[in-house]
Amino acid sequence: MEKIKIKSHKYPHRPHIEVEGTLLKKTDQYFLVLCDESATLKHFIRNTELPFQYKTLHFLSKYYGYSVFITLNDAYEPIKIFCNISSPCERNKDGDITYLDLDLDYVKTSHNEWVLRNNDMFLENSAKFNYPFQLANFALVSLQELKNNIADNKFPFNVTDFSEYIK
Repeated sequence: MEKIKIKSHKYPHRPHIEVEGTLLKKTDQYFLVLCDESATLKHFIRNTELPFQYKTLHFLSKYYGYSVFITLNDAYEPIKIFCNISSPCERNKDGDITYLDLDLDYVKTSHNEWVLRNNDMFLENSAKFNYPFQLANFALVSLQELKNNIADNKFPFNVTDFSEYIK
């Protein structure tokens, strides 16, 4: 299986995060990457490295304006779901999966409630970095599309056991 880096940046071209994992699946619609518990997330804006404590499965859409990071327990069941509103993901010339992080996060809490995070950051960065209207609008439309896909139980939100995707 292929080792691959996931890299995001913030508008306009500020490096944001980087993590390395194993490419499990590539379709016309998405990439599926597994990071093991020894992986480290490099956070360039905060100038820090954060070690993972669990396996994480990364659903990186080539079509939708979001990516999904799923923290898994030892039975490959989701224990936390973190959705990042972003540009669709693509591979760059180095083979890395890249996307533009659009600040908004939609997170499933331990109480099975979905919560929007970083709305203030989105509004501040939109003004500070002069997001084009189309980009800001794309973020808001993508957030609604994400909410619809969760409600409609679309992949990966319809999976309660990811073991068949990992083996």
